[in-house]
Formats: sequence, C-alpha cells, structure tokens
Amino acid sequence: MMKRPIHSVWYSFSILFIMLNMASCKKDAVEPNDGKENYTIGFRFQEFEDLVSPLGTKVQTADDVRKRAIADNFIKNTQEGYIYYWSFNTETLMPDIYPSTHWNITYNQGLMPDEFAVGWSYESYAAGRALSLKGLNELIFKMPLAQVLEVHELAFDVSSSGTGPKGFSLLFSQDGESYIVLKEDNQFANTNTPQARNPFTFSLEELPLDFSKDLYVKLIPEAGNRGSAGDYNEVTGIVRVDNFRLSGIAEELADASVRRVHYHIFDATTKNMVLSGADHFREGELSDFRLVLPSGDYIASFVTNVSNAALSIPESGNADGYFIANTFANHKAKIFGVLDTFSVNGDMHKEIELNRYYSEIRFAFTDTQEMSHVAKLVIKQGHAPNFYAPFHPAMDNPVQDVSEIVILPEFRDDKELFFNQFIGNTIVPTQLSYVVEAYDIADKLITRFEVESEIHNNMQLLFRGKLLDTPNGEFVVRLNEKWSGEKQVDFN
Repeated sequence: MMKRPIHSVWYSFSILFIMLNMASCKKDAVEPNDGKENYTIGFRFQEFEDLVSPLGTKVQTADDVRKRAIADNFIKNTQEGYIYYWSFNTETLMPDIYPSTHWNITYNQGLMPDEFAVGWSYESYAAGRALSLKGLNELIFKMPLAQVLEVHELAFDVSSSGTGPKGFSLLFSQDGESYIVLKEDNQFANTNTPQARNPFTFSLEELPLDFSKDLYVKLIPEAGNRGSAGDYNEVTGIVRVDNFRLSGIAEELADASVRRVHYHIFDATTKNMVLSGADHFREGELSDFRLVLPSGDYIASFVTNVSNAALSIPESGNADGYFIANTFANHKAKIFGVLDTFSVNGDMHKEIELNRYYSEIRFAFTDTQEMSHVAKLVIKQGHAPNFYAPFHPAMDNPVQDVSEIVILPEFRDDKELFFNQFIGNTIVPTQLSYVVEAYDIADKLITRFEVESEIHNNMQLLFRGKLLDTPNGEFVVRLNEKWSGEKQVDFN
C-alpha cells in the first residue's frame, strides 16, 4: 500500500522543555530536613540498558519531578499532511491513510458502496480505481478526529455519466444527524464529456470542529448546469468519486511516545512511602540514576515504561495500596521492573537488573486461503483487567479497563500478529482469556472466537490455528522458552 510521506513537526514548546530540564538537573540533591544524615544512592539498570535505553546521571527530588511533568505536557510529535486518504485502488473501502479505525462510508440512507470503476492518478497514487455509485442521492464519509489537532482542507475528484449529476452540495456534521451546509451548488467544470474528471477543494480551517467527535461529510448530487449532457436521471445516473482526502495536522503514531522510569521507595519496617516520582528520558541520553535518602532500611520499586501511554501507579500511600497497571489497548508497551531491598548508611552504588513485567501473546493463523478481505481484527479481554500489587497479592482489583486492541492486518505469506500483555512479576500463573473478532472491508463481522491459557510474565504464548471457518477457536497453545517460557495452543 502506497503512502504519501509526511513530515514530523516538533512544537516550539520543546524549547521550554529543555529549559525546564536544565533547571531540574541539579548537581546536588535537596536534602530533606528530617534530622537524619542523607546519602546518595546510585542505581544502574543493567537489563534496561541493554534492551531499551540507559538511564542517566540525575539526582531526583520531588521538585524535579513536578518540573519535568510540566515540561512533558508541552511536547508532542505531530505529522502534517493527509489525515485521511482514499485512493480506492484496491477496490475496497479501506483508506490508504487514517489516524483511527472507526471510519465509515455509506450512501443512500446507510448502504455500503461495493462498486468500483476506472479512477484518476494523484501524486504518487496510480490511476487505479474510483468509487462508483448508481442512483446516488447522498454519499457520507464518517471520519473520527481522534489524534487530530487541526483540519485544513477537504478535496476529491468527481465525475458522472451523461445522465448523472453535474453539480452537488456539500454539508458537514459532527453527530451524523444535524448537517450544516459547507458549500452549495458546486458546478462541474466539464459537463460535455461523460465521466470527465472534476477536482474540488474546500477549506475547513474556519469550521468550529470538536476534535473529540467524528466529522461527517455529506455530498448531495444536483442536476446542475448540464451543457450538452442529457437530462438528469436520478435512478440511472452514475457518479464516480476518487482521491478523497482530508488534510491537516494529527498526532504522530509512534511505537514509543512515552519513555519513563517510575520509582517508589518504602520504609522496610512501616511500609510507608518515603519517596516517589517519575523521570522522563530520551533514548541513549541517560546512563545512571541517583536518589538521596536518609539512613535506614528500604524497599524500592523501579518500573520502566516504553510505550504510547502512561501507567497507572499511585504516587502516595503505603505498600499495601501500591499497584501497577497498563491499559490493555497500550499493547506495544515494554514494561520492566524490580523490587529491591537495601540498607542505607552511607553513599553507595547499586547494580539493578530489571525483569520483564509482560509476556508476548502471538497468534499464528494457518489458513491456506487468501485473506485480503479480512480488514480488521479486534481483540478484547475475556479476563479481568490485569494489575500487579507486589505487596498485597489479594488486593481487590482497582482497575477498570474495557479498552480493546484494534489491528488492521495485511495478510500475505506471514499470517501472524502479536502484542504485549502486562502481567507483573508473578509466582502463581495468570489466567488469560481473549475474544477475537474479524471484520471485512465493510466492517461486517466475519468470525468471533475465544482462546485462553495461563502463563507467568516473561514468556511467549502462541495460539496457532485457523482464523476463518473455525467454530470457537480450537487453537493449540505453545509456550516458548526464548525468554523464561513458551507455550503454544492450537485451535483446530
């Protein structure tokens, strides 16, 4: 699938981040006024340094953490260019470029288009196919604006047969019910040649859009000025639409927009939290990590998160209420962690080896038939949301997470997919259950099944079997010893 290159844009607020970062990186720690002598403890994370990124030479205080959190809020990776683009060259309704999977195209009160004809080239897109609609009375594009920051322009190419419309009105909505006219009476420039290309462009910069909602664009055909064309026939006239594109600025989808180390230090006797915080880091920038603590006995929890979303971790309280959780939809998250008990009676340095707090879940589909019509896979949790409470394993589940993983596969020779499942560091195996749904290009459900197994963290779990024509799975499960364990489950 061809895609138009887009440019990464860093907000100018990154300058503010650098200034605040410099202010927070102090040579000497602020010593708490608790009457005890304070010491510097240096931590070096061996496993994390090898697999993800080294940490750095910093003395962390509560003030440092607050400043860094403020700075983080001003930084965002963005992409400018096409937010949505449909070339229709694969004769499907799948967009070539999109920021969200919940788009939709309908015509004539909810019908799904399924006819295509010769289209037109545009930039790097070949003159392949175009959407073809007979007897059109309305065409609606639904485009979610999740991750969208600005909308600039809407553009597309349109044509019609000799008896088809030679003009149209364009409307928009954000609820799919109440439409506002964007521009009336858009007249074709070429009315004499059937199916002649007519490009249209509309500025949307002044629209008061709510980016938390969807954008609906409706095209209503009109007879228009017909020139030498025949009389307009609403039943037999054919309309073609191609190169439909919405441009603007959207958040850049990256594998790791969050890189953060969380630390929580508890008094070993009282289990009260004495120090906590989180430090943002950049890949390859940091090499050591330091904290300042009074003399005493401690239990430290370090958790590193390289992903696209923040973890859920209490920043205050005692050990009994401490837990770690990751949103299920944040399925690329690489989360490492460790609990370490130590005594402080002077400046010291500790080597820390982090463990994987997640396992890899993989599906290998053994279908021999062609699977290009499978446009979307949705994976839901059949088990209760996972969390890790290292000091209180019997804690009532504090997590409410109904998120799901949405994958848009491009099945060719390799018919596999995988995601990371956060588990924590467990002694007792964790029971996992997944509901898998497959949808076609019209977003209609093809099949649905459930698989289950139980594993520890730091393992690879493989479900192997057919995606299609398999009632309720029957997968074979295999666990891989590549990490600390592997398990395979066949499902046919």
